[in-house]
Amino acid sequence: MHRSRPAIAALLVAIIATACAAGPAPVGPPPSSPAPAPDLRPVVDQAPYWCEYIPQEAFRRISGITQPLTEEKDGPWKDDGGCLLSGNGTEPVGVWWSRIDNSAARLKLVRENWQHTDQIPLPSEIGDGFAAHADNDMLSGRPYYVISRFTCGKKKPWIRIDLETVVKGRDAIKDLTDLMRIAQKRYGHLHNCSPGPV
Repeated sequence: MHRSRPAIAALLVAIIATACAAGPAPVGPPPSSPAPAPDLRPVVDQAPYWCEYIPQEAFRRISGITQPLTEEKDGPWKDDGGCLLSGNGTEPVGVWWSRIDNSAARLKLVRENWQHTDQIPLPSEIGDGFAAHADNDMLSGRPYYVISRFTCGKKKPWIRIDLETVVKGRDAIKDLTDLMRIAQKRYGHLHNCSPGPV
């Protein structure tokens, strides 16, 4: 069978028109699946712990961070110390404490440093202190902050916890307060004393 040139030309035009009408082939990866819903369950005190004071499961619920983290301690950890968690170039949590520092002077200085924030007082049963969230980049990118001075035996220690992020939908101040309550309980366990208000 022999087709004329006009018939072949018409067939080619029809093929090209159909290909153009279909649009370009999709470029790039397929759309990702929606992010999992945040974990809004309450903070719970259960081992294992990060930096001696923060339950790992509680931290992951609060922050939503699931990546592996490395714990880096600073100081002798007998009378005082500090600890950072690091992973993927960030340090999403810091814990600092002392039982030899003047806790009243420490809290006074911290209140002055955080005076531009809304300092929410902690419940009196967990000592004198506050929880806050700074909009700016306080504490090397960890703007969620809680500090408390309390009694434990004959000492008046203080503990500070700061977080990089809190999952949207969680109550950050309540979570920070709950973390402090757990940290004080852990302090009492580690130092063989009973935590109480100042």
